[in-house]
Amino acid sequence: MKDIIYEIADALWNDLQKEKNSILVTLTSDKGSAPRSKGACMVVDDAGLAAGTIGGGNMEFLALQEAEEVLKQKKGKVSIFNLSGACGGNVEVLFTFVAPTERNKQAVHTMWRAIKDHKAGWLVLPFTAERIGFVCTEGIAGIDIPVEKMEITSVKGCDTIDTSEGTYYVMMIYNHIRVFIFGGGHVAQKLVPMLRFIGFRCIVTDDRPEFAAPELFPDAEACYVRDYNELEKFYDIQPEDYIISVTRGHEGDFEVERFALRTPASYIGVIGSRTKHAMVAEKLKKIHFTDTDLARVTAPIGLDIGSETPAEIAVSIAGQLIEKRAGRTMHTMGGY
Repeated sequence: MKDIIYEIADALWNDLQKEKNSILVTLTSDKGSAPRSKGACMVVDDAGLAAGTIGGGNMEFLALQEAEEVLKQKKGKVSIFNLSGACGGNVEVLFTFVAPTERNKQAVHTMWRAIKDHKAGWLVLPFTAERIGFVCTEGIAGIDIPVEKMEITSVKGCDTIDTSEGTYYVMMIYNHIRVFIFGGGHVAQKLVPMLRFIGFRCIVTDDRPEFAAPELFPDAEACYVRDYNELEKFYDIQPEDYIISVTRGHEGDFEVERFALRTPASYIGVIGSRTKHAMVAEKLKKIHFTDTDLARVTAPIGLDIGSETPAEIAVSIAGQLIEKRAGRTMHTMGGY
């Protein structure tokens, strides 16, 4: 399944290629209890909802009605939806009219290509203009942004920026988080399709050819057969990457943790009991890893939902990675 932002970019690109007008509907602020947080978006065209969701229910229904009016008027707007009778919060919604101009086509195509190529970028939506922009390492597309605006690249989620040139809503767009999964057993086989479904890129490695076979992992980006004690030779781990160890024993976990702790990976998770983790931790201390180093390891991996089967454990791990990606506090499993 495509990442939702990819779907939105794809829907916009297709509309603009067909010379159709579209409305990009974006939650720019949420207060209290709202069904979706800021950054949620959807595309509406003459046929109705084309891609995405801003939370469903009556609020989305009202937003769809308003988007239809914006399409007729060909002029964007900002609206406040009061949810006091439902969720108890309220949201600010930006309706951006996107006509099939060459500049809009350039912006959407640049965004579409960046997402497809797993490159980060920033979607830029002016509050008072019927156009959109996209900023990435290749430059600025679709919109003129003064040099003073280049601080948008410091936005790590989404934010509203007020400047002398006007107000912009800036949203970081990316789907480039890679999950390196070491161990291709039953849990990995259940986990990979779940992670792919929710927008992660999965790379599977096992030291046994039969457990790194591509046919076992059709949703993986790649499968490799590697000795766990030689991982440094093959992988260039980036700060946004996650590492998961679901090997068949503590020796494999030891080698994976030893490798992982020498990388800048933002998440390291290891399956197994606390007893098993303590044994591995003692071995790592003997080769001069500190308690601070070991605190980077989430073990046992997964949310504490009472999971037992490989599929249930995969669900708990996927849930924890969603938490991590969303920047929320994680609660680990008590053991399997």
